[in-house]
Amino acid sequence: MKKLKAGDIIYRLIAIVFFLIFIYPIYFTVVSSFKTNTEIWNTMFALPSKIEWSNYTSAIFDVGILRAVLNSFIFSFGACMVVVVFVTMAAYVAARKLIRFSGALRLYYLLGLMIPPYAMLIPIVTMFTNFGFRDKYWPMILLYAAINFPMSFYLITGYIEGISKELDEAAIVDGCSTTGIVFRIIFPIASPGIFTGAIISFLAVYNELIFANTLLTNQAMKTISVRLLGLQGERFTSYGPMFASIVLSIVPILIIYLIFQEKVESGMAAGAVKG
Repeated sequence: MKKLKAGDIIYRLIAIVFFLIFIYPIYFTVVSSFKTNTEIWNTMFALPSKIEWSNYTSAIFDVGILRAVLNSFIFSFGACMVVVVFVTMAAYVAARKLIRFSGALRLYYLLGLMIPPYAMLIPIVTMFTNFGFRDKYWPMILLYAAINFPMSFYLITGYIEGISKELDEAAIVDGCSTTGIVFRIIFPIASPGIFTGAIISFLAVYNELIFANTLLTNQAMKTISVRLLGLQGERFTSYGPMFASIVLSIVPILIIYLIFQEKVESGMAAGAVKG
C-alpha cells in the first residue's frame, strides 16, 4: 500500500471540502422538492418524512414549468446556432484579415464586451414594442445571439489564429471557396473553441431573466427564470413547487451534458492548453 505524503492528504481533504460545498446545493434542492414549506425550514438537512409528489404536480400543471423549459430551450438552442454559424464566419474574416478594417471590426465587437447588455434595455424595449417583436421567438433568438456574439467572437478568433494558413492555401488550390474553407476546413479543427463558445451562449440564454421578464408578456412564452420568479410572493412563497421546478429545469441541461460530455471536456481541455 502506497504511503500518503502530507501534501497528498491536504490535497484530498481540500478536494473533499470543495466536493461537499458544491454537492450540497444540489442535494438540498432535490430533497427540498419532496418536502412541504414547514419541513424545508425545520429539517433542512434531513430526508423528507413523507414524499410530496404534489410539488411536481403543481410545478407541471400550475406553474407550467415544462412549457417554460421548452421556451428556454428554443431560445437557447436558436441563439446558439446563430452564434455558431455567424460568429465562425466573422471570426475567420477577422483572424485572416480578409478585409481592410479587420482591426476596427475587433474593436467594434470589443464594445460589446465593455457595454453591459442591460444598459441597452430601454432602447431595446422601445424597438421591440414599435416593431411588434414582443412575444415572438425569432426576435428574441436574434437578440440573445447578438448579446452573446462578442464573447464567442473573441474566443473562436483566438482558435482560428492558431490554425496554419497553409491549410487555407491548399484548399484554395483545390478549388475550395471561402465558405467551404470555413465550414469544411476551419470548423472541424476549431471545433473545441466553437463548441466552448456554444456552451457559454447556451447557458447564458437558458438562465437569462431581465430581457425575458421585460419583453415576454404572454404566459405561454415565459421562460424558466420568469416562471421561478413568479413563485416568489410578497407574503408567501411555495418553496416545494419552486424546488421541484428547479429540478425539472436542470434535467434537460444534465441530459445535454451527458450526450455531449466528450465534446465539453475536450473543449475545456483544449482551451486550457491554448491558454
